[in-house]
Amino acid sequence: MQDGESRPVAASGALLGIVLIVLAMSLLTVNDAVTRHLSDGFPTMAIIFLRSFPALIAVLVIVHIEGAWRRLATRRPLAQLLRGGLMILSYWLFLQALTGGLHFALAVGLVFTSPFFVAALSPLVLGEKVPLSRWIAALIGFAGVLVAVRPGFGAFEWIALYSLAAGFVYACTALLARRLGSTEPAAVTGFYTWLMFLAGSAPFALAQVDVWSLPQGIDIVWFAVIGLISGTAHYFIVSAYRRAPAAVVAPFEYIAIAWAAAFGFVFWQEVPDLPTMAGIALIFAGGLVILYGDRGSRRGART
Repeated sequence: MQDGESRPVAASGALLGIVLIVLAMSLLTVNDAVTRHLSDGFPTMAIIFLRSFPALIAVLVIVHIEGAWRRLATRRPLAQLLRGGLMILSYWLFLQALTGGLHFALAVGLVFTSPFFVAALSPLVLGEKVPLSRWIAALIGFAGVLVAVRPGFGAFEWIALYSLAAGFVYACTALLARRLGSTEPAAVTGFYTWLMFLAGSAPFALAQVDVWSLPQGIDIVWFAVIGLISGTAHYFIVSAYRRAPAAVVAPFEYIAIAWAAAFGFVFWQEVPDLPTMAGIALIFAGGLVILYGDRGSRRGART
């Protein structure tokens, strides 16, 4: 009877985790598109710094709604600070690619090698057993990277390595979110993430005040929008990884690739060439192999 009751709960938790990650990645792709627009007038660290204020406000509202004020005195401060620092590094790497001329869809697509890094690192960090399907998925995904960026060929863009590095660092933050989720509410982790975004970017942004000024007019609205949706989206991410295994949640982050391709075409008239589309498709296929392979493993474990 106990087993029969636990399965629907586990299934509903996984479904909620999937819904949350889809919402989060959709919101973050909007954030990325607006950020690319703002990069014409603001340096990278200034963008991170300015959007952190409304993001932190959004997270504090969530903390209040969840009644988590007392939990802000975290029991794992070093892990929270480490995750926040890695989030800054991951986003900075991604923005170098995004604002450096790399196609929007490719910049986003390469970040989504993170599920393969999650699959490879989860046995070391989370103690999870890695089935053969995950290693096959990782090979498919990294074959997609090679097809998309074409190292050794004239079309190779070194700026793409920034997105790839961002994917690796982001995988580390996802694994930390899973570890923190066992003891820390999602709102608390979100608070420390954005506090680190604000504190970590401030020295770099303020050191560049000679090349940017406070936003005016519509730019104020844009910064408010990306801050609020980013704060909400990162809360959704942490919540998703608390409610479902990392290998189940991570592949659904690929919804961002579809949004990125659409935004790139609509706003910047970018049409990825055939190798780029084929590479992104392989990365996506690798994510599906992880998803369905893990489902098969769980079914086998029950019989």
